[in-house]
Amino acid sequence: MAAGLAVCWGAARADVLIDDTSLVGLPTVAAPSQYSFTATATEALTVTLTDFQAPAAFTNLQIAVTQDDTLVGSAIVDSSHAATVPIAATAGSVYVLYVIGTPASAQGFGSFGACVTRNSDPTPRTCVSTYSFSGNIQTPSTPNNTGISTLNTTFTATSTGTYQVTLTDDAFPVALQMVSATMFNGSSQVGGVFTSGAPTPVTLTGGTTYTLLVAAQAAANPQAGLYGVHITDPSGAPVFDRSLPVGSLGAATVVTIPSAQALTLTLTDLAYPAPLGSLGAAVTSGGSGLGTLTAAGSLSNIMAPAGSIDVWQFAAAGAGPGVYSLNLANSTAGLYSTNQVVNPGNNPSSGNFAFVVQLPAAGTYNLSVSDFQFPGVLQTLSSTIAQNGVPLTVSSTGDFTGSAGLAVVVVDAQAPASGSGIFAVSVQTKASPAQILLDQTQAVGGVFNTRVINYGASGSYEVTLADLGFPTNFQNLAVVLSQGSQVLGKIFGSGTFPVNATPGQYVLTFVATPGAQNYGLYSINIAAALPTVTFSASAPSVPLGQTVQLTWSSQNATACTAGGDPAWTGNEPLTGTTAVSLAATATLTLTCTGSGGSAKQSVSVSVTAAAAPSGSHGGGSMDLALLSLLTAVLLGRWRIVRAARFVGRPSRRA
Repeated sequence: MAAGLAVCWGAARADVLIDDTSLVGLPTVAAPSQYSFTATATEALTVTLTDFQAPAAFTNLQIAVTQDDTLVGSAIVDSSHAATVPIAATAGSVYVLYVIGTPASAQGFGSFGACVTRNSDPTPRTCVSTYSFSGNIQTPSTPNNTGISTLNTTFTATSTGTYQVTLTDDAFPVALQMVSATMFNGSSQVGGVFTSGAPTPVTLTGGTTYTLLVAAQAAANPQAGLYGVHITDPSGAPVFDRSLPVGSLGAATVVTIPSAQALTLTLTDLAYPAPLGSLGAAVTSGGSGLGTLTAAGSLSNIMAPAGSIDVWQFAAAGAGPGVYSLNLANSTAGLYSTNQVVNPGNNPSSGNFAFVVQLPAAGTYNLSVSDFQFPGVLQTLSSTIAQNGVPLTVSSTGDFTGSAGLAVVVVDAQAPASGSGIFAVSVQTKASPAQILLDQTQAVGGVFNTRVINYGASGSYEVTLADLGFPTNFQNLAVVLSQGSQVLGKIFGSGTFPVNATPGQYVLTFVATPGAQNYGLYSINIAAALPTVTFSASAPSVPLGQTVQLTWSSQNATACTAGGDPAWTGNEPLTGTTAVSLAATATLTLTCTGSGGSAKQSVSVSVTAAAAPSGSHGGGSMDLALLSLLTAVLLGRWRIVRAARFVGRPSRRA
């Protein structure tokens, strides 16, 4: 028999663990800037991105707006030096503004503003302060081995009056041999020569563009340094505010601080395989130094303003390669941390990676390093572990004996011949069940990021990765979900994979190669899997008084409810079959719910009139023949009975 028609009524998504976006760029381009706000009302908004052209116009400036894992809109600043993006805001929704740009090559940096206005406000509309922000974008400096760095840039005076020019030697990692600056208006020198020290006043004319030249030379050993330039207008507002590296000092790591707060900087020489020859870190905001460490140690109460700050690092190997750890944190959480391997030549290694683990007690542990072979297979992969600078003996199965305290794992990995790869490193106890002490992944080649996820309950989840195409599609994009050395799912490009999770810690690793514009925007969503329902009837119609067989099953559900007819109502098991007798045509429904939401399906069953009993056709030749036969039989029986009554009676004849 044909089954009844099943109709899916859709499903409602719930229990979302991650639902957001990330913008990544190549290390050689300016770090993107971002800001988020929560809409307080459902209303129409407009985002206006403006190139302030200070100190010069951007070569390219773009903005993207996202809500959760969706790209709301994007725009490119045109010849008017502005661009707009409309937002149909929903109360309670979080929106993220991403700004990317290429500063003019001569200046190396530029400033912008992102103003969010309400369409319902009268014109001229003012920016909603809690929704809007401004910032700077600067191209990373390229280290050199000459020990000499120069800056040739411009800035525009905002008004006529006295400006203050401050040139600062940050003495990081050591004091510079020389730093000086001068300013020109056309071919005319303005203000003489500025040297490191107290602010120097200089009179400038509003609306005039000035050229700023800076030359710096690092000490002979090491050939690295850092200085800041801070120029303020008559009102005290900065018109030029930047810290710049000298010689072999690498580019800074940009850390975004949501609000003004006190920070703590900690620097540790892990002394493996050997102690470092020198080690230091500095934190700057614009052209102002906030705090400096020139050796291993900790520096607290670093007062950082809201916005972007720069973290600078310098390390030199001693007798052999070394490893250090850096951590920047506020009073409640870590903001930035890294472990770096430094090889002789004073260069961080691109093929060696360091991981720190705390062993709780003396005993036997297990070290595992695994090549995920995704997106590509690593050419080489090996590891060592040490405590107090002494390598520990590791068996062929990864077992080693350690004492209580810090241990350092160093992994040597070579990227695939083309593309990138991912490996996992884990350290766990030998007890049963094993306690995982270290579970981390690392991409080799490409731009990568990791996220730790803690599942609180068992359940079925779906992981979805999408390339949002801003400013262009990725050349390569991949994600892998792992726990220890076990790969639970992976996506190359865009797609979805399911995972059945138990309570515990998992790691998401992203590896990407942005497209032609060197940036890429992707979204990641992890949510409880949607319930699915299969529901059918054994027949599309049945006569009144007869039963129809209903069969159903569900996935990712915890409860199912029947409806649509008094004979089919109430709670039902997640899977089953039953016969029901319907009094009239009905559309029967089955709704199943779970942590991922709900799903509903229906089947329609028609009820027809009952069939007439057999033999009750009400006339016709067959009925007449049958009636004649019955009459003859009855007449014959009457004659027999009557004859029997006269047997043995006297004759009445005369």
